[in-house]
Amino acid sequence: MAVPEAPAAVAELLPPGTRRPTATATVSERELAHGTSWVERLDARGTPHLSGSAWIEVEYTVDPRLDAEVRDVLDSGRVALGHVVVMDAATGEVFAYVSTDPGSFPATRPYPTASLMKVVTAAAVLRNAPGAARRDCRYAGSPHELRPEHLVTSRGWDRIQSFVRALAVSNNQCFARLAVHDVGERALVAEMQQLGMLEAPAAGHPAGVIDPVRGPLSLGHLGSGMAGSKITPLGAARLAAALADGALVEPWWVAAARDANGAPLALPLRPEPRRVWEPEIASVLRDATVEVTERGTARRAFRVRGDEPRLGPIRVAGKTGTVSGRDPAGRYQWFIGLAPAEAPRVAIATVVVRNGPGGSSAALVAARTLERVFCEDRRCTAEHAERLLARSIDRDAGFERDVQAWQEARAAEIHRKREEEALARAHAIAAAHEVVPLDRAPRPIGVEGFDFPGRLRRKSVDGRIVLLVHLNEQGEVLDVRVDSSDLPDFEAFVTREVRRWRFTPPTRGGTPVQATARLPIPIHIN
Repeated sequence: MAVPEAPAAVAELLPPGTRRPTATATVSERELAHGTSWVERLDARGTPHLSGSAWIEVEYTVDPRLDAEVRDVLDSGRVALGHVVVMDAATGEVFAYVSTDPGSFPATRPYPTASLMKVVTAAAVLRNAPGAARRDCRYAGSPHELRPEHLVTSRGWDRIQSFVRALAVSNNQCFARLAVHDVGERALVAEMQQLGMLEAPAAGHPAGVIDPVRGPLSLGHLGSGMAGSKITPLGAARLAAALADGALVEPWWVAAARDANGAPLALPLRPEPRRVWEPEIASVLRDATVEVTERGTARRAFRVRGDEPRLGPIRVAGKTGTVSGRDPAGRYQWFIGLAPAEAPRVAIATVVVRNGPGGSSAALVAARTLERVFCEDRRCTAEHAERLLARSIDRDAGFERDVQAWQEARAAEIHRKREEEALARAHAIAAAHEVVPLDRAPRPIGVEGFDFPGRLRRKSVDGRIVLLVHLNEQGEVLDVRVDSSDLPDFEAFVTREVRRWRFTPPTRGGTPVQATARLPIPIHIN
């Protein structure tokens, strides 16, 4: 038995941490069996199938404790414009989703993808031209510069980087040439489509954007991430999660919904993750992006004093990105990551817009957030993240119990109503067959007796069946019931035959009436 569906608007709700504060906010922290959760009360009036409920309550997957810790990371890092998404890499369940300024920097807009695109280009190389990943790259000057002449390797260039190292230090020249000469526009755009970058990552979030490619340099800009595409923070977190095993998940944050009586409401089914990379490609990309946090562009963020790893034994696969943007104006810094790299459980995406010196980078925000997830008392282990995962399991188990209890209660209510209806019908039938005084007993018309079938004539019988025959004003039979009988084998046949009879109209005080008459039928067979 299916539970009632939650209103469609529930699926469009944004996580509380991404909205502007309002005086009419109805979100509060609630201590539940599986821990503290964000719960929001919504007006249910006007929802036809929930007409008996004045409101519904929506529970979010977001952990208020982790949300608060992320805000502390952003505040202490003096981040005025930033977003942080932390989610389960395997299921897409969102554990934290925080925006510092939803008004001027909303999470529900795409922003320049920057060098996150190098992950996409690298995947397209591994899929379409794997030999290129084994070829060293020669470049000239700064690896971050890209001019038309950099699209063709010169013999005089003596700077060399491997495919993995070029990804770790975000070499624009190397990845621009891979996009132009080894992948091509069609395959690169197809890779973006395969990774869901050009579709809405979840409800309330727009699809990514790709600009028209106008020549080799434009394609080089796209493939290196210097220009040409945009992505939402949630879309970036989705890209990070794909590094786990090559599956694309759909992020979600509405955990449960209940009506005003606490009865569970069904939410839309979540789509199963779809495979976008073979696990081998995901593994190569994950290993390559570990270089980013250990020896590449994010190394400083993931180290503390003494050059010790910030997360101890927890290795992180990640990718940074930096590019200038206009709306809002500033320097956009990205980080996407996955931890632990060897057995991924948590995906993260951070984006920070900076307008001058000072303030934490996106990589440092991510590193300090992951520190809150995996470390306690300066001890970092993968087990510390189990609190978030166990919370999800306990919540889902509790909701399933609520569904089962509702179904059992509903089944009991339906059974009770059916019994009441059956009893009411029995009373109505009994009242309809009440024998009332008539002017004279109705008599069968044109009946000469019964032609019993052979099976009933095989032995001698001598008995009687008394029927209650309900007649209309014309003497037509409306219903027949057995009142008493000492010949049970004959009841079905006799009842069926009498239903075909016609009687003299029943009258009371000379007026034809609908009534029930008692009709004794003696049966004697030698």
